[in-house]
Amino acid sequence: MYRGDRSDYVLRSTQIRVKYKQEDFPAFNTVDVTRGAVLIDNNDYGQYKGELQIALRDLPNDGRINVVGHIHPEDLTLLALIEPWRGFTLQPA
Repeated sequence: MYRGDRSDYVLRSTQIRVKYKQEDFPAFNTVDVTRGAVLIDNNDYGQYKGELQIALRDLPNDGRINVVGHIHPEDLTLLALIEPWRGFTLQPA
């Protein structure tokens, strides 16, 4: 579910954060973020740990965000079609 507080930087889905709030999300692959990167906030992000995000633009990474995948370049245009408060599904290629 895409949160309603739209951002120019990331598409945020907090359902994962709520479901897995007791889990451990250690820092790994904390490289700078590129558009279309699939992200999960790690333990260092406090209350946001475990939140799933998709980068809408390139961003520096301060070490609190794990880059866990990327949207296929041919599918990046679809990000603009996801509306706030609507569900979406990520499927492996």
